[in-house]
Amino acid sequence: MVIKSERGEAERRLVAALRSTFDASVMNFGAYNLLYAENAPAAGLRSVEGPELSAMEAVGAARHLLVGYRREPVEMVLCPVDLDEALPRMEPGTSADAAPRVPVPVNLTNLAGMATEGTTVRIVLSAGTELNLDIRETVEFSGLPGLPLHQKRDVEDFYDFLDHFMNSVEHPLRP
Repeated sequence: MVIKSERGEAERRLVAALRSTFDASVMNFGAYNLLYAENAPAAGLRSVEGPELSAMEAVGAARHLLVGYRREPVEMVLCPVDLDEALPRMEPGTSADAAPRVPVPVNLTNLAGMATEGTTVRIVLSAGTELNLDIRETVEFSGLPGLPLHQKRDVEDFYDFLDHFMNSVEHPLRP
């Protein structure tokens, strides 16, 4: 099914700039639907910068995440995005390549818990990493005043996906 995009040119460039980070970071990137989320890192986590962080720690400490999700196989991929690196790529004529980040998959093997409340999706992984994702239909970036990212349809689809994901957890395939 093809959904007609109602995004203007500037917003399409913004989406492309964010998407290029995900595409540079995730194998089979085209198999995922994508949305932006702001993470409220747990207190005491180190900064996302630095080579000493594991991929799991970097995702847990990241403020800005791209959330890829797909129904078959059922999984999410959490990919940190550095807005200072990504947003300049949306300018016309910019040819800089996206800097790849190390993403973390979330699937039936490593999910310890998930809950939603309002616009927050709380994800707990079996390794102990906790994420509190603020999922908004409209996102405003401080570096781009007057250019909101509209993701209402994406958010609706993501919540449908979460229902599917949790059904897969609660009712695995039966013989």
